[in-house]
Amino acid sequence: MMEKRFLRVSAAFVTGFIGLILSHPVFAQSGVDDIAENITNSTEGLPGLVTAVLYLVGLLLGYTAITKTIEHVNNPTQTPLRVPVIRFLAGGALFSIPIVYEVLEQTISNGAAGFNITGNLMTQASNLFGLATGLLGLAGNINAMLLNIAGEIELLPGLVTAVAYLLGLIMGGIGVIKIKDHVEDPARVPLKEGVINLLIGGAMFALPVVFEAMFITINGAGIGVFEAIMSALNLVSFTNSGEDPGLACNPAAILLGFGAGTTTLGDVICNSWMTSSGILAFLDAVAYLLGLVFGVWGLVRIKNHVINPQQTALHEGVTRLLAGGAFFALPAVVSALQMTFAPATAVGLQATRAVSNTGFTGPAVVCGVNNSLDEAMECFMNDILGPGHVALNFFSFVAGMIFIMIGISRLIKTAQEGARGPGGMGTIGTFIIGGILLSATTILRALSGTLFANNMTMTRANLAYVGGMTPLETQAVYHVIEAILKFMILVGLISFVRGLFIMRDVAEGNQQASMMAGMTHIIGGALAVNLGPLLNAVQQTLGITAFGATFGM
Repeated sequence: MMEKRFLRVSAAFVTGFIGLILSHPVFAQSGVDDIAENITNSTEGLPGLVTAVLYLVGLLLGYTAITKTIEHVNNPTQTPLRVPVIRFLAGGALFSIPIVYEVLEQTISNGAAGFNITGNLMTQASNLFGLATGLLGLAGNINAMLLNIAGEIELLPGLVTAVAYLLGLIMGGIGVIKIKDHVEDPARVPLKEGVINLLIGGAMFALPVVFEAMFITINGAGIGVFEAIMSALNLVSFTNSGEDPGLACNPAAILLGFGAGTTTLGDVICNSWMTSSGILAFLDAVAYLLGLVFGVWGLVRIKNHVINPQQTALHEGVTRLLAGGAFFALPAVVSALQMTFAPATAVGLQATRAVSNTGFTGPAVVCGVNNSLDEAMECFMNDILGPGHVALNFFSFVAGMIFIMIGISRLIKTAQEGARGPGGMGTIGTFIIGGILLSATTILRALSGTLFANNMTMTRANLAYVGGMTPLETQAVYHVIEAILKFMILVGLISFVRGLFIMRDVAEGNQQASMMAGMTHIIGGALAVNLGPLLNAVQQTLGITAFGATFGM
């Protein structure tokens, strides 16, 4: 009862204290990191206060130990010898509480070093993947905003650590008192209450080692954090597109285009992608922060389970530790899922260059010269196809990463959640669709190969009948066909990704989504991307290859 009352008073004090700080006018222009720093600085005296309270309790135990010794001498039956002895020992432990805390920490960590949980991993990661911000010399973009947010929350890990440290101080003192209560009255106070408070308190002091263990449990020792990030989140690979030669989004060309005032729609798409590319690192930073919170949360849940197994199940603590480890190792989890679905091309999300489209019939068009409708159509599709493919690749990767984070967060739920529980179809589907989205282009390439085998790159049109047509007229027809093919490729890519989202809704139990609709989008997307081979197959089936247009390499 005393422990619960103490925790309620402490919670009320902390809530009121934080509310008082946030209401002060000085915080009107402060960021989250300033608030976190001020809260941490304002509470830095609390460990001394807790220690002083424990010293006073130790004095009280020492005094009562002397009186209990006298009572034992006068009446050994009524006051057993163990009562004054345990009070002397508990009082001595509280007088030496710093040594007790050090022993608790050493019990968990054994002197090993772990994560630097107050470091600036989030800022480093965002700087690593937000290079386009500095490259384009633009301050007002998504990357700049994400970098600012990452900088504003980089002190939150320190706040989480401070809270955990205070919990460790309180649990250590409670543990000593609970052991004293157990010795005095074993029937009322089980020994486990004191022991688990001491152990979890030690774990709070040794959080870096606990976090390291959580990370290694998921990631293993074979890959480092930044190696996993570079493997899974390689932004350079996003600039590859099977439908566009070279780099579809060339940063240098876009920079020159913006500077010369000759920006095209494709440049706008590429610029939008590059100036928001830091979202990948930002998501990893959010996952890192979630890992810290889940780790502390998991330790508290394990303590609650030991004290009251009927109220708190063991899996509540264990799953939070596992989820926290998965958040710490998010790049490695992303890389593993990517390798699962596309082992040959698991570096970024890109089209395999060796099997990219062979090209389209007709000479290159010089845009803005003749301004005919057919040339305008071809120029438009030439400009947006590659950048559109790149932007869709990036969107798919971000969506897949978010789905994986959602799946990890569901590990802490119970079976009563149904499809969204840890073993529900919704959660399983979220992981699967997330893994597929990480390599959507490669998966679509595999589906195309399944449907059309080696004919999937037939995009070169050939008119079977050109009698009575001038070369210019023939060329105009090829321009229109090329524009239509490229438009259908882009529509097919979007349809395929949309189908994956629908399939995930089906797994979630969304009544408005159907598997038929999802498969229609997926199969239809693959057919649209391979419109040339599809038309060839239809003409072969109908026996009309001597008419119209056929497609080849």
